[in-house]
Amino acid sequence: MEEKIIYLAGLFDGEGCVTYKQRLEHRKGKPRPYLYWQIRLEINMIDKDTIDYVANTFACGSRDYRKPYPHQNYGQYRWQCTHRDAFKVAKLLLPYAITKREKLKQIVNHYTKEEA
Repeated sequence: MEEKIIYLAGLFDGEGCVTYKQRLEHRKGKPRPYLYWQIRLEINMIDKDTIDYVANTFACGSRDYRKPYPHQNYGQYRWQCTHRDAFKVAKLLLPYAITKREKLKQIVNHYTKEEA
């Protein structure tokens, strides 16, 4: 299992995206906008088998397909996970990540600080 995580950490460093930020959003039914955390990990690519492998290995998140724009030749497959699932995945990837290490560390610290 560790070899799979090492491979996926490298794949995520190259192809992945980490979103960790607070946004001011006005949600339906709320009288005014509030600050909400946007915490998400995702990988986009044209190879469906790789996205399926990622989703099956982590056993969380969701997969979808985006059709190509008129100027593009291929559509994209996407795997993404948010919040507590992103925390679980970030903890697995953090020891092996290089490029995305700081953002993954922010997610882990966000949830470990909350639990303490």
